Amino acid sequence: MGLQKFRDPEEARQALWIDGADPDLPLRIQRLWALSVLLAPLGIPRGLRKFRTIEEANEEREAWVRRRVQAIRHAVADPDNQP
Repeated sequence: MGLQKFRDPEEARQALWIDGADPDLPLRIQRLWALSVLLAPLGIPRGLRKFRTIEEANEEREAWVRRRVQAIRHAVADPDNQP
């Protein structure tokens, strides 16, 4: 890819857009998703869960978010030991 010069930020922003009819678009999206999974795997809990109260449901979600943040911080601190 060659070097491009822009006169203003708006011109640069327009250059970032990809035409929806671009035949390479699905492949680019697939590669982006694959990269995002490698960089930050989701590990979303599977299945259905029942809770007695909304507070219990919120607490479980918050605990999952805390675990995910901790895993990402650990991966950033030690890139060789990823989850």
